[in-house]
Amino acid sequence: MPRSGGRSTHWSKPSASIAATRAADGKAPAPSRALLAVGASLLALAALAAASSQQGAWGDTASPVRGVAQIVDGDSLAVAGQTYDLAGVDAPELAQRCTRQERLYDCGLLAQAALMDLTAGVQVECRRLAQQPASDGVPLARCTAGGYDLSEGMVYTGWALIPPDGGSADRYQTAFGPIQQGARERRRGLWKGAFVEPWAWRQGRRLPGEPLAGESGQ
Repeated sequence: MPRSGGRSTHWSKPSASIAATRAADGKAPAPSRALLAVGASLLALAALAAASSQQGAWGDTASPVRGVAQIVDGDSLAVAGQTYDLAGVDAPELAQRCTRQERLYDCGLLAQAALMDLTAGVQVECRRLAQQPASDGVPLARCTAGGYDLSEGMVYTGWALIPPDGGSADRYQTAFGPIQQGARERRRGLWKGAFVEPWAWRQGRRLPGEPLAGESGQ
């Protein structure tokens, strides 16, 4: 979502970084376990596909762009050479860290991995919205993969949040509010521990013990 500066659209496979992520028990996590947990959510996401077909409410204007997605971070991707921010959600920055059981872990990288998992092996379709682009010039879009909405999917898995976006907030609260509440109650993703909201993190807020340096996700 909105960033203070430009960012690269180059896709880098995060497996090595994910392998170094601290898990809730403080041990080196098994990336496959994290991704399998997200993958298990796909069955439930299939039920969301029907609700994802209401294009008019989103203000879609452009013809859809289709192709294999290259994942930038937890809420942005590139399709057919164009980078898009997923509308209505905000995920941790790549350099952001969160906590589980009072231990820091790389939640930004896990959010990126979650979006990679949701788009793996399927064609992604993005429609640019009838809105101003994000502050970094990246257009907002409604993107679907395999028939389900990726913004909904990221909120469902708990790796993205509904941001306080002013005039558009009501629309997204209506669309994603119950989904986010479900993720929170079931302690999925970020909701398993403590975190700083991504928009507050970009403004400099940090969890206790989280370093200020290395904000490469901005």
